Amino acid sequence: MRFHIMWRRINEPETAYRDFFETDDILEAKDFAMRLAFDETTWVYVQDTLRNEIVRNFDDPMYLERR
Repeated sequence: MRFHIMWRRINEPETAYRDFFETDDILEAKDFAMRLAFDETTWVYVQDTLRNEIVRNFDDPMYLERR
């Protein structure tokens, strides 16, 4: 899976991030990340494993390319 939704509780250390969900669809990743981020006690980010970077702009066309 290309996109990993990573999360941790705000009271946990930085190293405590763990996978919440994995998908190849950027829009699905955005949806899951946004829903999870509504909980005020969590930190969330989406990791793009193809580019080995954190997704900063879900609308960027580079995330639509396939492997």
